[in-house]
Amino acid sequence: MQLHMAPTVRRSLLVCCAVVVIGTGGYSWIEGWAIWDSLFFTLVTLTTVGYGDYGLSETGERFTAVLMIGGIGSVSYAVSQFIQYATSRAIHPEIQMQQKIEKLQGHHIVCGLGRTGLRVISRLREEGLEVVAIDQNESLVDRARNDGVIALCGDATMDRLLLLAGIDRADSVAAATSSDSANAMICLTARALIPEIKIAARAEGEESVRKLRRAGADAVVSPARYGGDGIAESMIHPEVANLVFGVNEDCGESLRFGEISVPESNCGRTVGEVYMSNPRIVIVAIRSADGDLMMRPCPERILNSGDVLVIAGASMEVGRMSSNRIAA
Repeated sequence: MQLHMAPTVRRSLLVCCAVVVIGTGGYSWIEGWAIWDSLFFTLVTLTTVGYGDYGLSETGERFTAVLMIGGIGSVSYAVSQFIQYATSRAIHPEIQMQQKIEKLQGHHIVCGLGRTGLRVISRLREEGLEVVAIDQNESLVDRARNDGVIALCGDATMDRLLLLAGIDRADSVAAATSSDSANAMICLTARALIPEIKIAARAEGEESVRKLRRAGADAVVSPARYGGDGIAESMIHPEVANLVFGVNEDCGESLRFGEISVPESNCGRTVGEVYMSNPRIVIVAIRSADGDLMMRPCPERILNSGDVLVIAGASMEVGRMSSNRIAA
């Protein structure tokens, strides 16, 4: 693990090294000793171990007195700074969280550790993605950390906290608190900091959907609408609800959707060729680079650079195809 020393610790170590160098050079010059004898005598003096009679000259004794007064104080200060630094690293989890965040690239920031936020985090981690969570509730943050989540305690509407969460290196931000106004502020702040970042937001009320989009959210999800649709489908079309919403956990694996950007190596292939390589996957739609959406594309459709395939199938198959891109 890379160790980032505090400036005070670095300065203290430099002072100690300087004292040792000065002491070694001083004894060598004053007493005419060899470098090793001078270094050894300097270390013995600074560590207050004690030594026998080295037959110091009067000038050497005076130099030793100065070295003891200044050097021992410098060493003691350096040791105290290092102990304080090591203790702070062990005591303050925020420092540990920050060190982990500094190593992340392309991660996802989830603001809010309520039921919705936790579900978002769970889903992202199932995909093997790195997540940084933010919440003002210390107990929720502690619980998330105990579950292995990198979590920060604070107000996600503040620039400082989003920057601490590494928004400049993140792939997306989710505003998933229970407050529509807080989610709107998170969207505004994130969009102002990183204009090109992807933002998804939770809308508690239907009237807030348009407001959150105006605040900068690329996608807005209403749990009330989504939950209502799931209940309605389970009443009208139970099998559809089991597949799409997973309302019945005992029914087996639910339908899963995914998206794949077509790599350059697959440009020129047809949809039919992709089906032959991946027979258990259904291509639901293709969004071309210019934004046009083609639902249920025909087998003769040629894949082009910039196309995004929306696929559906069993979780294992979608996950395999997403990780391997398009099978040859």
